Amino acid sequence: MSSDVYAVIRTGGKQYRVTPGQRLVVERLDGQRGDEIAFDDVLLVRGDDGEVSVGAPTLDGASVKAEIAEQKRARKISVFKYKSKTRYRRLRGHRQQETHLRVSEISLGDRSWTWEPSVAAPDPEPEPDNPAPAEDLDAPASAEDADAPTAVDDAPADSGPANKEE
Repeated sequence: MSSDVYAVIRTGGKQYRVTPGQRLVVERLDGQRGDEIAFDDVLLVRGDDGEVSVGAPTLDGASVKAEIAEQKRARKISVFKYKSKTRYRRLRGHRQQETHLRVSEISLGDRSWTWEPSVAAPDPEPEPDNPAPAEDLDAPASAEDADAPTAVDDAPADSGPANKEE
């Protein structure tokens, strides 16, 4: 499969250029997560050999298959209506329903291009929520070291105003 393969589909009154493996957000389509959807409104297909097939308006025998990744709602938009000098103000909100898809296959007659998810290396072990406390560098390492005198500062006792007693 080459990255040069793409198709143009129509859904929800809009046109989308899709490639195998692409994640796509469209207006809400019926179905649950994991369901497969086939788009038969294919307007154009470009194969890996560079040949472009254009429909008039759609291509017969062409389809694009996608899997529903999730159903969710878009960000909220505020709709504010205002008329000056009349005390008219209206604030409404709207959240559009949307479907997230993963394009799995583009087919044109007897040819098809599919997407196979790459097998990634397993994730490294996550760090624990409560990591072990760091060793206290000032604390003695053993009981024998506890009896030993600590290192004395090499500077003279009255080297600065911070060490002077009045």
